[in-house]
Amino acid sequence: MLFKVDFITYEGVYRTIETEKLNIPTSEGRRTILSNHMDVIIPMQIGVIETAKNGVLSHYAINNGVLYFKDNVAEVVADSVVDVEEIDIDRARKDKQEAEDSIANARREYEKIVYRNKLEVANNLIQAAEHHYNKTKGN
Repeated sequence: MLFKVDFITYEGVYRTIETEKLNIPTSEGRRTILSNHMDVIIPMQIGVIETAKNGVLSHYAINNGVLYFKDNVAEVVADSVVDVEEIDIDRARKDKQEAEDSIANARREYEKIVYRNKLEVANNLIQAAEHHYNKTKGN
């Protein structure tokens, strides 16, 4: 049975899909939501969300967020959401290098924290593109 998922960022609704399952990254490991799941609010961490419809898997890289699930509607509210097939891996590698350089040159601890987060986001995009996109394309 399918249920609706809204992917939402600070810019608004990124995408609305229907899926049979929603597999999300949390600090305690991966959690799977199926239709008719009880109402739940789950904090998510940087990682990849997996969905499935008619046996076809889709993957979305997220940067932290919260999942709200109620009445067979899931809202994924995240700092950023990107369909793995749409990741610009060259841009992600450039962002990674810039973050590493910024960490090395940061003078204040809060600057290092900001740049470490940017590094983690870039690494997530790179890993998602290399792992999930290549898998779905049979490479």
